[in-house]
Amino acid sequence: MGAFSGRPGQSRGRREAALVRGEADGPGLRGGCGRKPIPLNTPPVTLPDEFPPGAREPLLLIAAAAVIGALTGLVGVAFLRGLQIGNQLRLDLVDRLSALPTGVGPAVFAAVGGVCAAFAAWLVCRFSPSAAGSGIPHVETVLRGSGQPNHRLVLPVKFFGGLVALSSGLVLGREGPLVQMGAVIGDRFGRFFTGLEDAWKPLMAAGSSAGVAAAFNAPVGATVFIVEEVLKKATPLPFTLAAAAAVASAGVQRGIFGMAEEYSAPDAVAGPITNLWVYVTLGVVLGILGVLYNRVILALVAPRSPLKRLPAVRRALVIGVIVATVGWFLPDDVTGGDVLTEEVLSGQLGLTLLVAVALVRFVTGPLSYAAGTPGGIFAPIIALGALGGGVYGTIFHSVSPELVPSVAAFAVAGMAAFFTASISAPLTGIVICLEMTGCYQLFLPMLAACFGSYATSKLLRSEPIYDALAADPKTPGT
Repeated sequence: MGAFSGRPGQSRGRREAALVRGEADGPGLRGGCGRKPIPLNTPPVTLPDEFPPGAREPLLLIAAAAVIGALTGLVGVAFLRGLQIGNQLRLDLVDRLSALPTGVGPAVFAAVGGVCAAFAAWLVCRFSPSAAGSGIPHVETVLRGSGQPNHRLVLPVKFFGGLVALSSGLVLGREGPLVQMGAVIGDRFGRFFTGLEDAWKPLMAAGSSAGVAAAFNAPVGATVFIVEEVLKKATPLPFTLAAAAAVASAGVQRGIFGMAEEYSAPDAVAGPITNLWVYVTLGVVLGILGVLYNRVILALVAPRSPLKRLPAVRRALVIGVIVATVGWFLPDDVTGGDVLTEEVLSGQLGLTLLVAVALVRFVTGPLSYAAGTPGGIFAPIIALGALGGGVYGTIFHSVSPELVPSVAAFAVAGMAAFFTASISAPLTGIVICLEMTGCYQLFLPMLAACFGSYATSKLLRSEPIYDALAADPKTPGT
């Protein structure tokens, strides 16, 4: 469990607040004061993947990446602290409204949730449309040269809009805002301070890596994510810059929040190697569900979606009311899902509750993303994978305890498998889930599960969710 693990005896709701931490305009500058501006609509000159021996540019870029990582880590600390406070306020509101006459409390709570979601959407529409949604697809389009660099107001809109949206209970992740905020820091730092006019692009990628590291306390997984998913190539310089930023960001995070893993799974036992085929079947099942989950998201954000008939702010209001109503009855099972994942890994939920919560989040996750507020899909995907693995493991364990000695092991493998099915980044899924849980003994089971889910998603011709979102400029976050 992470730094906000809570004290023994705390309720699920109290631990939720403790666990959550987790248009371009204006010219860039070539370097320091007085230098000529670089028009942002000019195609960037790509830095070489390697410099000649003795060149000073790599050292400058690595130092810049470390500074960007530290700055992103500090922003991440403030953002995650804000989420802690916001979620505590939401849970306190549930307690206070519970004393009101029947029906009044849920109505007031739903109204508050709707207003919060609408306000977050208004911030996006009014000040920075590119701050909508996850932000990761937008970062990818910019780095590939098909999108405009971040508007100067993306960072404050993403910060405050993300705080309001996630604190209202929308089933969204903290990583989306942090990745885009890190990208903005890397972009601006690269343009203003390095003296290299083409440095902003690799440093923007490095800032994105720092954002993932800040969100999940997983610097290695963050580095792999940028290389595997965002850049889609592994060359020494971009990899080194992403690693430097991620390490610096995680260093800041761990210096404040501590060294503990995000989640604790003490009962996760891999079982005999002859049982790996069971993990492959888990991957196949979650592969099918992951493809379906992607299609639900894309259907809800598509231009022809019925939700698109509503103006953006009104749409967010309606979705906020719906999700807040769910959150009134299941206050710990909305938002990003940190406490929920912890409870699945520790075996606190029975089969009926696992299935019910999984179904609820399968709907409310895509619905929340369609609201167009700042917020990611990365964390909800991981939580849903834990639920799916928990359901599968519980069923198999009841049939054959020898075959499946540990439900927690299936939940951990499910996290990586569902992530792989949705995002098509199996190495990232494995590494991040290993870092978040510390269950390194589950490497082979996770690999088997990811093999099954990846193969299934490809057989079903599913496009990675971030690529699909990035392909349509009208969807949130692109």
